[in-house]
Amino acid sequence: MPVTKIAYALLGLIATTLGIIGVWAPGLPTTVFILVALWAFSHSSQRLHGWLLRVPLLKTAIAEAHRFQREGTVPRSAKIVSQTCSWLSFIGVTIAFQNITISFIVGLLALSCSVFMFLVPTAQEATSKTD
Repeated sequence: MPVTKIAYALLGLIATTLGIIGVWAPGLPTTVFILVALWAFSHSSQRLHGWLLRVPLLKTAIAEAHRFQREGTVPRSAKIVSQTCSWLSFIGVTIAFQNITISFIVGLLALSCSVFMFLVPTAQEATSKTD
């Protein structure tokens, strides 16, 4: 296996680990890491790529990652949850650690999440007509 494939596989495994942690950790996105893992595995190992697609815990994140790849959009509910978690995490870290450096880093992460969510189009909600 060439060095680049090993590097992609390692990146995919790290992103998968962070994505799984993100299922429970507020402020840590899941879908973004799963997108990175899917991309990295597609460049390194079809076996790992297939395995990732079958992880039950990540079913929702994988569905959203596929939607993002297909449409380039994020649902409004995901935007609201991500923003709420990002900024609540910033507030919690700032209160808990009272360290300007840590608060600054978490604040930059929350801000980058906000910028990303602002720039990515919002998915159209399915509307049902009742005639």
